[in-house]
Amino acid sequence: MSKLIYSIILIVIGALVGIYLPWYAMGVAFGLLAFVLNMPLKSSFLTGFLAGFVLWVVSALWLDIQHPSALPSRMAQVFSLKGNVFALFVLTGVLGGLFSGIWTWAGARLRQK
Repeated sequence: MSKLIYSIILIVIGALVGIYLPWYAMGVAFGLLAFVLNMPLKSSFLTGFLAGFVLWVVSALWLDIQHPSALPSRMAQVFSLKGNVFALFVLTGVLGGLFSGIWTWAGARLRQK
């Protein structure tokens, strides 16, 4: 399977898990998917990172559009981003991508043993 198909599967399942379960359950789901789909170890972290990045950025944008408030700009000031909400969303995506990438790599690594 190609990396794009893996990424789409991770994003769809991650979005469904994110609706019904706590945020950390997404990582467990990514790990299980990497294990079940027999993801290649070399590309598993990058695939999980990209899927997690896209999922977390889109989720943050969606929540901001659905429920506009001053909180994102205030949080951007707290994180020394000078009120740049877009930078806050990118930071959210990077953190979510790292979280997802590590779990995806762990699931792929578990399959290797």
